[in-house]
Amino acid sequence: MKKQDQVQMRRQNKYIVLDAIRQMAPISRIQLSKYTKMSPTTITRIVQELEAEGFILEGVSEETAIGRRPTLIHMREDALYTIGIEIDCFTIRIGILDFLGKLIAFQEVKCSIKHQYEEAIYLLKRSIENIMTEYQIAQDKLLGIGIGIPGVINNEEGIIVSSEQLKWENCHIREDLNGVFGCEVIVDNELKMQIIAEIGDIYTPQYSNCILVGIGTGIGASILLNGEVYRGIQNKAGEISHITINPFGEMCHCGKRGCLSMYVSEVTLLKRTPKNLNIQSTEEILQCVDQGEQWAIDIQQDVATFLAVAINNLVCLYEPEAVIVSGEIIEHNVTFQKLLSEKCKQYIWKELQPYFDLQFSNQLKEGVVKGAALQAQKQLLSV
Repeated sequence: MKKQDQVQMRRQNKYIVLDAIRQMAPISRIQLSKYTKMSPTTITRIVQELEAEGFILEGVSEETAIGRRPTLIHMREDALYTIGIEIDCFTIRIGILDFLGKLIAFQEVKCSIKHQYEEAIYLLKRSIENIMTEYQIAQDKLLGIGIGIPGVINNEEGIIVSSEQLKWENCHIREDLNGVFGCEVIVDNELKMQIIAEIGDIYTPQYSNCILVGIGTGIGASILLNGEVYRGIQNKAGEISHITINPFGEMCHCGKRGCLSMYVSEVTLLKRTPKNLNIQSTEEILQCVDQGEQWAIDIQQDVATFLAVAINNLVCLYEPEAVIVSGEIIEHNVTFQKLLSEKCKQYIWKELQPYFDLQFSNQLKEGVVKGAALQAQKQLLSV
């Protein structure tokens, strides 16, 4: 075997052992050997290396009825940290993730950064510095930073190609932040980050094939196939805002008629509200639904219908284990959740109905932040 192949195999074995410890800690070396099917000698060498590098620690367990007390291996939650960030028009959300995947800090910074890329970079640097100082995270403990942004993102080069919501184009955000904090920065579409948080643990995910649909100022989706985010050839897969729902419908700014965003986006919904009421947000529309206002009930019915049609299209294409719907309004709105569930029963192809699983996100405001931090850990960790 070539030396290069041996090095690669040793590194791969190290990853396997670390993942096994992450999943099953506290665990003994004997248990690790049985689980990974590696020899006790190999396990001992890898465990010693991981402990020397600060990823794990070994400690004696409680007294057993007979025999020696086994030495158990634990993960060190303070081994390394990653920072996750979500950038929105009026809010920057930021959090710190420990090595066990727990979000130990979460903050929101109110701002107004539409058309204001340079201002956003300044706020990002200041926010990262502040949260690291407050939670006493040393720079050498920061593995990386993950950033989720609405829009079309070149994730390989860390470039914001275009963000309709933020009104940014061709912004080299990774280049502008790389090295500032002594770590790598990864950048991706916000939903492609969030789906990592939605599936549970990145090392023991609940789903390998699922779709996340996110509704806010616009609508988009993220697709997970065989445990990996499906991107398409330009990382634009999941841009469902421009799938055609009604070919004879409203004219979209993209130049086509009947795009999904023309029926479910916040801007479009606000245009349907009575002018004399001066409704400013979808929250106000929902309040009117609760008050029994017929015009508001009609809007909610239409949104549920068009969203169910879009979900059926996605389910027929990909046949996922689950479709997860997210968005601050939906996550708090049990009435709409029930309505959408009923609409999906009506529109999902009957052959797929027995296997269709509709879920609603419970990540609230933390989804993109946690997903971005998890993705940074997954991509940047080197052992």
